[in-house]
This record gives sequence, C-alpha cells and structure tokens, in this order.
Amino acid sequence: MSTEIILTLLTASLLGIACGAQSFLVVHRRMAFMGHGASHGMIAGVGLALFLHWPVFPVALLSALAFSLGVGLLPKRDDISSDSAIGIMLSAAVATGLLLSSVHDHVHADDCGGGHLEEFLVGSLTQVHVGDAYFLAALCVAVITLLSVYWRQLLLFLFDPEGARTAGLPVTAIHLMSLSILAVTIALAMKIAGVLLVGALIIIPSVTAGLITQSASRVVVISIVMGALAALAGSLVAVTYGLLPGPIIVLLLFGIFLVARLFAGKRQ
Repeated sequence: MSTEIILTLLTASLLGIACGAQSFLVVHRRMAFMGHGASHGMIAGVGLALFLHWPVFPVALLSALAFSLGVGLLPKRDDISSDSAIGIMLSAAVATGLLLSSVHDHVHADDCGGGHLEEFLVGSLTQVHVGDAYFLAALCVAVITLLSVYWRQLLLFLFDPEGARTAGLPVTAIHLMSLSILAVTIALAMKIAGVLLVGALIIIPSVTAGLITQSASRVVVISIVMGALAALAGSLVAVTYGLLPGPIIVLLLFGIFLVARLFAGKRQ
C-alpha cells in the first residue's frame, strides 16, 4: 500500500472522528439544517475563488464562517424563522457560486488549472494533501478536549440554555464557537466528501447512536467510532475501485442508520 493511499485513509478517518465528535452537539442543538446551510454556503466561496483564481480552501472556509456566524448573529424576529433565514441565505450562496463558476468556465474555457466547481461539490481523494491530515488531527484533538473538559457545561448549554445563562455560562459565545468549529470542519471535509454530502457526515452518526443508547456520553463515543469506521471503509472502497468517496461514506452511514432503526423498532 503506497504512502499516498495511507495518507488518504488516515485523513478520511480523522475526518470521520471530527464529524462524529461534533454530531451530538449539532443534532441536539438543532443545528442540522445549519450544517447543510454552511456546507452549501461554501459554494459561493468556491465559485469566487475559481472566478478570481484564488486558493479555494481559505475562501471556502471564510464563506462557511461568514454563513454560520451571519445566521447565528441574526436578530430573532417573529416574522422570519431561523430555518427560513438559512434557506434564503443558502439559496443566495448557491446561486452566487454557480453564477461565478459559470462565468469562470466560460471566460477560461481553455484554462481549467483552478479546477471546476463539480470537483468540490462531490469531493475527490486526489485533492487530499498531508496538510489536511495535520489540520484534521489538530481539530480532532481540540474538539475531543473541549468535550472532555467542558462536558457538564455543554450538556447544560444543550438542554437548558436559560439555566446555563443563569449559571453564568457565556451561552452566546459557546454558540458562536460551536458554529465556527463546525464551519472549519465542513471546509476541511469538502475535499473528501464534497459540499453536497458533508452535512450527512455530521448529522447521521448522532441520530443513529441515539437509536442504540440513551446515554449522552455513549452517543458521542459511538458517533466518533461510527464516523471513523465509515470514512475509513468508504475511502478504502473508493481507492480500490476508483469511485468517489463521499457517496460511499454517506451510504455506509445510511445503511447503519437503517439497521439501527430496524432493531430499535423491534425493541419497542
């Protein structure tokens, strides 16, 4: 097995760990739609980077951060729900990215050195570099450390925000920090899973784990293990047969979810 393949499998496994570790927070904070919104919001950044011939990752990361924090800081209004606001911004971001990418492809028809939008929509193992593994390793350590050290505070933040605020916890700061970490994870996952599927890597593990156990700590552990194994197995299949890794990883997670749902239904 070559060094490149080992690097790819390692990076995919780290991505699964990072997504699985955040899955519990995203699902129980009811940020699932936000995860999809931030991932699709990156399309505007990818399109802008391609149009200007800038490096894609930093621009995509900034667009994901801008989308997440922008929605997170939107004032609460009775006439516009948060889901509606996310949907509107998501549509505008996707339209912007598609338009800029289309103009880029038309103007630079003979020069595709910067790549095409499709490559970032579906992901590709050929885009993985050693720097991605370092970034994801640091992200995994940071997320797991935060979960371990501030577990009780995070549970209070998730299930009783008003109680957390009364207890003196910086609820708004925690919310914005979680959105920022989510945006970084989505940007890093873009290369392997693609913009269209990265949200599933963050949502499915915790939902599935919740069908297996009612313990919050066990849900997190199962989500991490599930994410890592699905990402590793999916990438291994993709490398072996020359397929796209994102769809395989998501379908593996979906299969595990269906099995867990089936057995959960039988227990009831």
